[in-house]
Amino acid sequence: MRLRKFLLNSSGSVTVYATLFTMVAVGAGALALDFGRMTLLRAEMQNRADAGAMAAARFLDGSDGSRAIATDVAVNAMTQISGVNAEELDVSAVLYYSSLSPLTEATSDLNAKFVHVKLNAKNMNLFFAPVLNMLANPEAPANATQSAQAIAGPKPFLCHAPPLMICDFLENSPPTNLRNPDNAGRMIVLKEPQGGGSWAPGNFGLLSLPDGSGGAKDIEGALAAVAPEDCYSIDVETAQGSKTNKVKDGVNARFDLPGNPWPYPAPNVINYPRDNQIIADSNIKLGDGYWNIASYWSTVHAGDPLPLALAEHDGRPTSRLQVYLYELGETFWRKGNQTIYPIPADTAIPEGFVEVAPAAADVPRSPSNPHDNTRDGEPSQEAAPNGAKRRFAQVAQLQCVADNVHGNGTYPTNGNYIEIFITEFVPDPPEAAIYGEIIRPLNPSNHAEYHSNVELF
Repeated sequence: MRLRKFLLNSSGSVTVYATLFTMVAVGAGALALDFGRMTLLRAEMQNRADAGAMAAARFLDGSDGSRAIATDVAVNAMTQISGVNAEELDVSAVLYYSSLSPLTEATSDLNAKFVHVKLNAKNMNLFFAPVLNMLANPEAPANATQSAQAIAGPKPFLCHAPPLMICDFLENSPPTNLRNPDNAGRMIVLKEPQGGGSWAPGNFGLLSLPDGSGGAKDIEGALAAVAPEDCYSIDVETAQGSKTNKVKDGVNARFDLPGNPWPYPAPNVINYPRDNQIIADSNIKLGDGYWNIASYWSTVHAGDPLPLALAEHDGRPTSRLQVYLYELGETFWRKGNQTIYPIPADTAIPEGFVEVAPAAADVPRSPSNPHDNTRDGEPSQEAAPNGAKRRFAQVAQLQCVADNVHGNGTYPTNGNYIEIFITEFVPDPPEAAIYGEIIRPLNPSNHAEYHSNVELF
């Protein structure tokens, strides 16, 4: 009887069920809490990796030391402490690639196009582990590990640039890096005379416009414009053919020539002599920067001696750009043939540079030889509103060999633009070539129309 009573007695069963339900509820709550904390830690780490990669990618402009700067930015530009485990989300490695497909490690600052940021793995204590130990698995892990990484690359675009391109001289033998500041002041033939050769098969140094139009008249208008419309993205389309006469008229809008239909010349339309090398050999495209500055100054400035501010440096003549700015009375900073103009506001002069501040403008003037651009630099009509910059041109450098540039096609610039000073007007065919002088490589810090977006991959 007593045994039967005992077996039929149900008192206390609720406690058993309540205990089981409580354990399940606590476990579920701990599991949900752990899942939320892991999700938060993962998001924190991924945000830190993304931010580091994107910040670093802005500095991949191909210049010397760009990877070192990008690495410092990725590692040190920001500090983030996790709200989950109170640990710093720090970087374990920064890698660079020249290509993502196939994945190819970069071998230099020049070909570093993508940055890969990896974070140190982080551990998080699990609230669910004690519950799991008690319920089923005494050896359940007490923590979870999270990691994060990100790859980014620059995606620059350039606005208000003329439709001009050249091939990258690093593909020549021997290679020459036009982005090296030591090459400032060297003359370059942007577009050879008719029949004088091309940069690549079917390509004579011209781009289609950003909207895709590549007819001769469209290109003439863009070359003549004070500020060409639209912006070039990281990829550009080449324009096939020479279009010699239209190109001549477009470039010569800067030089106030009789019969040219375009307005707004530069405030100084004087022609500057070519490099001695290019005078001696018309087949070369890149001179060495040595030109007869003394003869030029004596000829167009009535025998006056060359100003001390334009004297030679390290045996090299002053650049034509610096002579041009001096004649216009413009103040600029100079380090050899490197030129900073216009001078940025509220910025200290960089180490090694000196300021050149002419007392007054001294544009060559020869009333007896008007429109003779070898003697008279004074324009007869209203000058362009962008002043001295009217003779500046931003030119895309394409890797013609590596990317097999030929005919009409779309090719990457990798943000590789150099700024050129146009040194003389374009003569009539068959001598119609565009001559310029290297000013500098372009990047977001030295050119207001060069914008460096970045992209995650």
